[in-house]
Amino acid sequence: MTSFFLVVLLLLVILFLGLPVAFALGSTSFLLILVFDLPMKIMSQTLYTSLDSFVLLAIPIFVLMSQILLDGGIGDDLFDVMNSWVRHLPGGLAVATILACAFFAAITGSGAVTAATIGMVAYPAMTSRGYDKKFTLGLLAAGGTLGILIPPSIPLILYGSITEESVGKLFIAGIVPGLLLTAVFIVYSVIRSRKGGFKPLPPATWKERLSSTRKNIWGIVLPFVIIGGIYTGVFTPTEAAAVGLAYSLFITLVVYRTLKISDLPRISLKALATSCMIAMIIASAILFGKVMTMLEIPQKLTELIIAHKLSPLGFIVMMNLLMIVLGMVLETVSIILLTMPLVAPVLGALHIDPIWYAIILTVNMSMALISPPVGMNLYVVNGLTDEIKMGEVIRGVVPFLLIMIGMLVLTILFPSLSTYLPSIMK
Repeated sequence: MTSFFLVVLLLLVILFLGLPVAFALGSTSFLLILVFDLPMKIMSQTLYTSLDSFVLLAIPIFVLMSQILLDGGIGDDLFDVMNSWVRHLPGGLAVATILACAFFAAITGSGAVTAATIGMVAYPAMTSRGYDKKFTLGLLAAGGTLGILIPPSIPLILYGSITEESVGKLFIAGIVPGLLLTAVFIVYSVIRSRKGGFKPLPPATWKERLSSTRKNIWGIVLPFVIIGGIYTGVFTPTEAAAVGLAYSLFITLVVYRTLKISDLPRISLKALATSCMIAMIIASAILFGKVMTMLEIPQKLTELIIAHKLSPLGFIVMMNLLMIVLGMVLETVSIILLTMPLVAPVLGALHIDPIWYAIILTVNMSMALISPPVGMNLYVVNGLTDEIKMGEVIRGVVPFLLIMIGMLVLTILFPSLSTYLPSIMK
């Protein structure tokens, strides 16, 4: 296993030099090719073919769709709808925020976009009604994590591309854990809000509720179109992304008219920047995985685990501890692409259901989005206004991190939460 420890040491050194993850993985791969005298042509071949995938095509389409919905103000409308139905309850604004995050997550698949979109509306609304500031910030950051668990989910697309698992089944597997986590967040928010300090809003009339729902029905229907189409087998996840993109263009340009044709080049450039960043990480990570395979590191790692008779549960616990540590220093996409080429063969050797493991991994990566010091959602929420301090955000997310650790344990102990729906889908 000398080569394995050399690879780990080399990658850590390059990462601590401050290189972006994509360049760190690419540089490590290049140096390993030189050290172990591997064919240099694998670099050009792998980089060229790594993104030639129908499954991965869904990522830039979902990114563009989420940017259109973000700039089109659909998230604001979703918050208004949820608020009209639950604002009179104890912690009504907090409950509306979580529900809006869950719905917007089911549209965009991005944790950071969800936190930013809902946060811009919910933060001033909650603080003006007397909600505790740290609780509000933690709620927004944690609510955004639902974006990678409730389908569509960019991390699950990446997982499917590496393991060759059905992305449709992976999407459906995230529904029950995602809804359960949403429910637990709501329960905690109600209990926390009962301590008082906030000013409850008067209940909306049925006329107001129905009017708000009818006005924003187009945005509410979108997640059901995407998820329902995948579950029933009407279209693949990539086709679902294309349908969602066409639908989002229609409702923002024609129905709500919150965007103009002239806005599309600017929106496309924003989405392009995000997609290119993800594509660079994917290409370099696939090259890194190729080099690992040629050095037979996954095979040696599998043999080592089998030789030490590590149980499936023991392996999962060990990997989750590692993921928690990695989640503090790396972002979600990088962790998945960095570890899965090594882990995938071990899953097969230990007879671990790859769909179950995918959801365990995604719940863990949801925690990474709010784990200091580099949790993406921490910075998104910190940037909502100039008056917010990072220390307040970090203290606010601690209770939600504990809730998510409990959710991670439940996902490990009860595999059927993740595997039942995929087992019966068409």
